[in-house]
Amino acid sequence: MDSIWSVLDVVFVGAGLYTLYAWIMMKTRGEIKKSILMNEDVNLKKCKDLEGYKKYIGPRMLVFGIAAILYGASGLVNTYVTPIPSLIYGIIMAVFLAILCWFAVGTRNGIQKFW
Repeated sequence: MDSIWSVLDVVFVGAGLYTLYAWIMMKTRGEIKKSILMNEDVNLKKCKDLEGYKKYIGPRMLVFGIAAILYGASGLVNTYVTPIPSLIYGIIMAVFLAILCWFAVGTRNGIQKFW
C-alpha cells in the first residue's frame, strides 16, 4: 500500500462488509449490532418498536454497505489496476459521501424516533 488513501480504501471495503454482515444478522437472527448503529448508552430493551426500527434501518444498512464496498473497491482499482478518469471517480466519491450522510442522519433519526 503506497499511501494513506489505499489504507482508507481497504477500511471502506471492511466497513461495507461489516455493515452487510450486521444487516444479514439483523435479517436472519434479529440481532442488532450496536457498534455500527448506535452508541453503547442506548438500551435495546427501551426501544418502543424494535421491529419497526429494524424495518426502518435495514434498507439504509444495505445501501450503505454496498456503497462503501463499491467506493473502496473503486479506489483500489484506481490505485492498483487502472486509473479511473477524475470526473468518474469524483462522481463515485460524491455519491458515496451523499449516501454516508444519508445513513448517518438516518441512524440518528431512527434512535430519536424509536427510543
